[in-house]
Amino acid sequence: MSAAPTLVDRLLADPPVVHAMAEGAGAELGLWSTDRDCYLLLAESVGPGALTLETGSGLSTVLFTAAGARHHCVTPSREEAERIIGYCEAHGISVDRLRFEIGASDEVLPRLPEHVRFDVVLIDGNHGFPVPMIDWYYAGSRLKPGGLLVLDDVALPAVAYLCSFIDRDPRFTLHRRTAKWVAYRAVTGGSLRQDWFEQRFYTSPAPAGIAAFARRAWGKLERELRGRTARVDGP
Repeated sequence: MSAAPTLVDRLLADPPVVHAMAEGAGAELGLWSTDRDCYLLLAESVGPGALTLETGSGLSTVLFTAAGARHHCVTPSREEAERIIGYCEAHGISVDRLRFEIGASDEVLPRLPEHVRFDVVLIDGNHGFPVPMIDWYYAGSRLKPGGLLVLDDVALPAVAYLCSFIDRDPRFTLHRRTAKWVAYRAVTGGSLRQDWFEQRFYTSPAPAGIAAFARRAWGKLERELRGRTARVDGP
């Protein structure tokens, strides 16, 4: 059996307890997780010395660390970071190459050094609009050519919207998709900054909606003008 499945199954059999499962003090701790095949892809895609980044924290953080990656984890929760470090230490996993960036990803990611290029980026933090887009814009721009971009919870609205864009973006190619997560490969790497006229691959439903709105507004105006004319010209 190869090392990746062995590592994934070992962690799934004894997972870290990281996340508060409800609001408020005294909430039960548990683990928000993804599918085994996503963890397996991550484990197969990294090795000693690989440079990796994720937004959010959990079993994936331990997985990257145990696989020997130089891993950057962006999370607003210092408590989650401490629980992961405690788990690693209790299970003989070195945290020498693990670096936590405590803060919201929209504040942390813009400060990434321009020259840093990651082998793997996992976006699995705040899923509220527009945070997944911000995570993709900043972290995805730091991928190496051929680097792996993974997004979890693709059924959630903001993530689904982001995926609908990346699916058409020639700077990425689809690597694997499931109902829970999706993986892309970066074609060229580098900045994702573009103006609208550079994105001929992207057509939004907005123009059709705007045109329909304009037609309704114009029709209403014409009716009002005809009504006023009739009142002026009437007996």
